[in-house]
Amino acid sequence: MVLLHSAVGTGWQAPPKGTSLKTLGEAEEQGFILIRGEFQKRQFRLTEMGFDYVERDRRRLQARGL
Repeated sequence: MVLLHSAVGTGWQAPPKGTSLKTLGEAEEQGFILIRGEFQKRQFRLTEMGFDYVERDRRRLQARGL
């Protein structure tokens, strides 16, 4: 979830420091992100499904006052 919320829009960007390959792989398997590059040059971007998921979650958190 932190990975998805760290994304700024749907453009290619570096994952947050400390993000494991396992976390990236799981998010990609679930269809939330796309990954490109290798090692330190690895980048991710939200898919349409990932972007929609994050927007719904942000609205839910705002409604709860968090």
